[in-house]
Amino acid sequence: MLCIRIFKTRKEAQWAKNVLKEGGIMSFIDEDKFNNVPIQEFGVRARLRLHVLEEDFLKAANSLAKKIRESRLK
Repeated sequence: MLCIRIFKTRKEAQWAKNVLKEGGIMSFIDEDKFNNVPIQEFGVRARLRLHVLEEDFLKAANSLAKKIRESRLK
């Protein structure tokens, strides 16, 4: 699995995961933790990593880039 992007909020990460799911790309979100406690509990900004399979990386990057461009044009 490769990390395709790091997000600051779960909402953003979930949006990207849903975009990929619509395109038939499996992904998962991994949250940075310290001793199994989310790092924001220690005053550190959250980091949520979106992972995809290595063979889906280019397709996923293109899908996300296209959706981000479309959302900016609205």
